[in-house]
This record gives sequence, structure tokens and C-alpha cells, in this order.
Amino acid sequence: MVGPSRRSVLAGSAALALGGALGGPLGLSLSRAARAQGAAADAQTRLKVAAVTRIELGGQTPLALFQNLIPGPVLRVKRGDRLAVSVENTLETPLSLNWQGVRVPNALDGVPGLTGTAIAKGGSADIAFTAPDAGTYLYRAFQPELAHRALAGALIVTEEGASPYAADHVMLIQSWAPDPTMKVPLLTVNGAVSPTFEAPAAGRVRLRLINAGTHFLRLKLDAPCYAIAIDGQPVQVPFLLKDGRAQLTPGGRLDLALDVGTADPIPLNVETSELPIQLALVTPVGAGTADAVAQSAPVALPSNGLPEKIPLEKAARFEVPIGASVVPLSGFASVGSVARGTSVVLTFDNTSEAPVAMQLHGAPCRQLDGMDDGWKPWWHDAVAVPAKSKVRVALLADAPGKWALVGLRGGDGAVVAARSYEVT
Repeated sequence: MVGPSRRSVLAGSAALALGGALGGPLGLSLSRAARAQGAAADAQTRLKVAAVTRIELGGQTPLALFQNLIPGPVLRVKRGDRLAVSVENTLETPLSLNWQGVRVPNALDGVPGLTGTAIAKGGSADIAFTAPDAGTYLYRAFQPELAHRALAGALIVTEEGASPYAADHVMLIQSWAPDPTMKVPLLTVNGAVSPTFEAPAAGRVRLRLINAGTHFLRLKLDAPCYAIAIDGQPVQVPFLLKDGRAQLTPGGRLDLALDVGTADPIPLNVETSELPIQLALVTPVGAGTADAVAQSAPVALPSNGLPEKIPLEKAARFEVPIGASVVPLSGFASVGSVARGTSVVLTFDNTSEAPVAMQLHGAPCRQLDGMDDGWKPWWHDAVAVPAKSKVRVALLADAPGKWALVGLRGGDGAVVAARSYEVT
């Protein structure tokens, strides 16, 4: 099979109408009555992991896939219900499953040697937990060499009640380099090059953007859109994206409320130093009138109950060094230990020439401003640390256990930081 040309990807002229849903999504929504009966009542989703050759995306080197799909199937569950999956590992290497941004128990965090045991070659494991927070999340292999070779999928935890949006689309972005001469990576959304997503004309739709790739993405939407959630957690006050632009960190998620017009398709682009890359196209369908297009800011999503403030006066303070050298994903030297309920300030010190995405396990954080005089009004579990910069974040250490802090270099996803902190 011949892959798409770079010209068609950059110019965005060959938008492929391959649909908006991830291939073969597996829905999982359990009733409260069933949940009350215990784990035996849980419906279980099967996730078989196998190596598959997909020359058009991965070249000659096989990709590790969930259910032979790129990306893996969408897992869906309501907030407060139980998610249950059975993972079968047919790879020639051990596998650990990580739930990016989900506040799972320490034993299910999926960091070998720190919070759990890897699933052995030919082995299987049953994983179940109650989804504590509504939002958009990412499940994937903890091992970067597997996660960045397609072993990733979306986890959607829905809010209670009916959605106020006319449509709700998951857009999981992955990056590829089947041709080593490419200056700009090949980007896919839900496994397709520039797919088209349909939305009711003059309606407001929810876009769930997930960066499962290794590149920092500068997004641009040519239509009014509001940020309603960042890294799975609702923003207190939805805000209009200035000029429709936003950065999406590797491992990060961004939920947008997009106002769709009555006629013109809306491109979602990635801005590069060369031509823009068209990621996807949102096309209005059906009847609609221009005066029916929503103009006011959307209502905020229900809170997941995270604290409104993080007391910093007596916070424990630790520094996490980030260098240019690749480090092994083992050992996870501890930066320190704190009692449960303690505020923690982490300083990510990036001395390298490349931006780094810090992946936080155990608790989301808020990025601090200035000299502890405030913080950004949203939560993160994937933190962008620019080259030659320091970024300070604060979190509330509420979950007992040892939790990983992993830095992935932008571009190739190489591990350049691997530390941990302990909550007792």
C-alpha cells in the first residue's frame, strides 16, 4: 500500500472522508445498580495486544496494536462507574498499561518496579477501577517504544446527564515517520490522514483532542472555539481561544466547544515552520440558520472535586533535573517523601536544548506564576517545559504510594527524566 504524499498532507487538499469515530469503539457504561453488585457484575472489555506490520505508517518494523486497531478502541464509562478490561499480551516483550491522567490506585498505575508488575510475554491481566473523574484521558503502554509505535487509545469518562453538545468527537493524534527524509512528521487523527467529522449546521460541538504522539503541536482552528477542559479536568470558566490557537503537549488533552457555521467546513491545522498540516475537517450537515449559531460562552463542565486552592506556605519543595541525555526507565530515584495531604511544589529544570513534556503520575498539578503569587487556573498532568527553562508546579499529595515523574523529549519522545515522589 502506498502512503499519502507529503504534498497532500501539508496542503490539506486531500481530506479523506474516513469518518470521525475510532475504528470499532467499544462502549462501556455500567448502571449504578450493576455497580452495587460488585466486580462480578462488571462488563469486561478485551484488549489483545499484538504486533502488526503497517508499512504505510510504521515502515517495515511491526507496530504493537490494541485489537489490531490504530489507535486502540475507545473505552467509555460514566463517572463513578467501574471500568474493567482484560489485557492479553502476545508481544515478545513485557507490557505495562498506563492510564494518563486518571487517578487510579497506586497498584494500577502501571510503572514497572515502582507501582506494579508488567504483563509478561504471553501473559494476561484483568484490570478494574472506578473512574473518579469525568473527562478525556489516554490509555497506552508505559514503555515509550511501544506507546509511540501506536499502542494507545482514548478513555472517555462521561458526565452525569445529557450532553449539551450537538455532537461529541474524539480526535486522537499520532505522529509517524515512515520516510526518514521527511522534515515534518506524518500526522494522523484516529488512524487517518485528515479525516472529515460531521457536525450539525449552526450547532456547537465538543472536540476531544488527544496528543498521543511525540511532538508539541501548535493548533489552529478558523472558527470561534472555547477551551472547556485541559488534561481531562474542566476549566472553571471556559475561555475563547485567541485567534483559535492552542498548544497541545505530548500526552496532553484539550476539550473544545466549537461553534459550527451553516456552510463552510472548518479545518483543524497544525502550524509548522513550513506549510500548515491539516489534521482534520469539521463539516456542517443538515439545515441551519446563521442566527442560530451559538455566540455566548458555554456553561462550565461539572467539577471533579479537585481543590480550589493549594496552600503553599508549608509546601514540600523538590527539584526534578532534566538533561539532554537519555535515561533508563528504571530505578526512579526519589526526589522526596511527604505525608498524605501535603502540598508539593516541583521545579522542573530543563537544561537541554529541546522542549520536554513532563508526565505526572498520582495527581494533577497547577503551574505556578512568578514568586508563588498565584497559578494558572487549570490543571495539568502533561506539563510543557521549554528548552533551557524552569517550570514550577504545585500539587496536593492525596494518594498514598510511589509516583513517577517522567520527562519525554519533544520530537522523538526519548526519556530524559525519570524520578519519583512518595506519599505516605
